Amino acid sequence: MNATAMTLYYSPGACSLAPHILLEETDADYRLVEVSVAKGQTQEEAFLKMNPKGRVPVLTSDGHTLTEVPAICWYIGATGKGLIPEDVLLRARVLEWFNWLSGTLHAVAFGGKWRPQRFVKDAALFGEVQARADDNLRDGFAYIEARMAGRQWAVGEEYGVVDPYLFVFYNWARSIGADVPQAYPAWHAHARRIAARDAVRRACEQEGLR
Repeated sequence: MNATAMTLYYSPGACSLAPHILLEETDADYRLVEVSVAKGQTQEEAFLKMNPKGRVPVLTSDGHTLTEVPAICWYIGATGKGLIPEDVLLRARVLEWFNWLSGTLHAVAFGGKWRPQRFVKDAALFGEVQARADDNLRDGFAYIEARMAGRQWAVGEEYGVVDPYLFVFYNWARSIGADVPQAYPAWHAHARRIAARDAVRRACEQEGLR
């Protein structure tokens, strides 16, 4: 696979941080283009032509366009450095994590917390949606803690493509006031291991994250 000349369209601190970290991990030839979610740039015509979903991340490579974190992370991880396991069962575990993180924790739990209008039209019901989202978030955080207990990394015995994605949600959990170090010590320890990696430090610095 030719992994040169890739472009990652990202928003600082968004889920696009996961593929950004992996680009740094693989020493890929890539460039960054910031598309701010907060400023509404993902809804501008030029971006929507590239990704009609109106969301980051987007990765372009060799004339092709990829969207969705799991697909992009898999593509980058497949370029080398053992970030995707060879074992078939462990590969399935990667997909298992990706599906749940993307479809449940992100779309349902954080989606309900931050964007209740995606679930109901009546603004009077937003509070109810957000309250249910808080329950979903607590359940999700507890699930991660249980899965990470006694483990160094998310899948198998090596750092891989799932770990930076978990790091994104750790940061989001902290941003909404979750006491992760106290309530979820295994997840917290995992995040500290990730944060200590040079590639992660570089990606966070490039996005202006502390």
